Amino acid sequence: MSNTTSKPSPDGAVSKDAETRPNEPSSALPLLVSPSAAVGWVARRWYWPALFALAGIAAGASYGQWTPPRYTAYTDLLVPPANLQVLPNDIYPQNLQSDSQLLDIESKLRLLNSGNVLRRVSRELDLPNNPEFNGEAKAGTNLFALLDGMLGNKPGPVDRELEVMRTLAERISAKRVERSYMVTIAVWARGPEAAARIADASAKAFQEEVAQADADAAGRAASGLKDRLAELKKAASEAEEKVAQFKRSHGLQTTANGELLSAQTMAQISTKLVDANTRLVSAQARYDELTATKPNETNPLGTLQSATLTSLRAQHASTKQTIDSLSMTYGSQYPGLVRARSELRGIQQAIKEETNRILRAAQLELDQAAATVNTLKEQAERARVAVAADNDAQVQLNDLQRDMTTKIAIYQTFLTRAGETAERQLLNSTNIRVISTAIPPTSRSWPPRTALLAAGGLAAGFGFGAALAAGFGLLAALRRARRQPSA
Repeated sequence: MSNTTSKPSPDGAVSKDAETRPNEPSSALPLLVSPSAAVGWVARRWYWPALFALAGIAAGASYGQWTPPRYTAYTDLLVPPANLQVLPNDIYPQNLQSDSQLLDIESKLRLLNSGNVLRRVSRELDLPNNPEFNGEAKAGTNLFALLDGMLGNKPGPVDRELEVMRTLAERISAKRVERSYMVTIAVWARGPEAAARIADASAKAFQEEVAQADADAAGRAASGLKDRLAELKKAASEAEEKVAQFKRSHGLQTTANGELLSAQTMAQISTKLVDANTRLVSAQARYDELTATKPNETNPLGTLQSATLTSLRAQHASTKQTIDSLSMTYGSQYPGLVRARSELRGIQQAIKEETNRILRAAQLELDQAAATVNTLKEQAERARVAVAADNDAQVQLNDLQRDMTTKIAIYQTFLTRAGETAERQLLNSTNIRVISTAIPPTSRSWPPRTALLAAGGLAAGFGFGAALAAGFGLLAALRRARRQPSA
């Protein structure tokens, strides 16, 4: 097996002497696509890369000059997951789990391209009257729209606000910076100032929409609570009416602290009965003392004591002394002695009457004390019966009062909560802050600079032309290689 030497032909193909045997066609293929052969193919067709390079430069420069520019403005927001704690018992719980916080932030970012936010931006900046956003500028460059106009097909009325919202949805984007709560809003427009205004308006509308979403949720909660308040109020009123009706039907009366009046009356009667028994014992002891022995009316140290009796005893003693003195000096018929003895009898009669009066007073006091005790005992017995009956009714009343208290407490809780929630609707507790406002960009974000596009067109055109020249050279070499065996 011997291989012939090979010589490259003038056009870079392999000569007939370099042909291998028919059963070894693959050994010549690497020689066909060698770098030197490829360079030769491109060199012989140098005008192709040059022409395509010039066309690429022209296309790149034209695209850079005639393509409407895009200017992108950026606004940075801090979107913490937790809102401000404006109420001690807010309707939104504070979630401290990191995964839930990130989900909350991502959910809020979806609001940025929502219809409500886009509508706020559109109306604030009056974009429906801006041809760049209301679809008029786009319709003027739309080939299909021009063809329809040439054919006489008139377009239907355009909803400018809807078209603006569609345009803004394509031009506004937001991205959260990794491992942070920072969100960057990017907006592009045909002018730098317009892009900055839309970016700031989008951030403002986003804040307002998040606050409005919280307020709407609080409003729905307050509305639900208020709808429930009517039923709770009715239930509480019915429970109060049941308690009042039960008290009326059973004659139950309560004091300010909720104690049964019959029980309080029983306690008061018991206290009075104790005092009456004490007075009865004291009166009985005094009467027994006065009647234990026959009182000595004229003895200054006698049992009976009173101011009148003391004075009469003193007079009795003085008159007795006078009688004794006159009896020793004069006879029994002495007028002064007779007069003194008459005075003594009068004093003795007065002492007796005073003694009887004191005894009657003691008896009367004893009788009154005994009557008071008996009366209080009767009252206590009746009160005891009333308390027993009221206690039986009190068991049922307690159940009714517990039910009433529970329903009133629930109603009061709902009433307070409804008031708080209604006030919460008026408060903006969102903690979203604008870290940096949008600044009008100094250079366009698309298309790139004309020089860069021209350089890219040059490279792309030259590469395409070189690849095309090499491809045609390879095809020619393959055709010659296939014709050589038959020759």
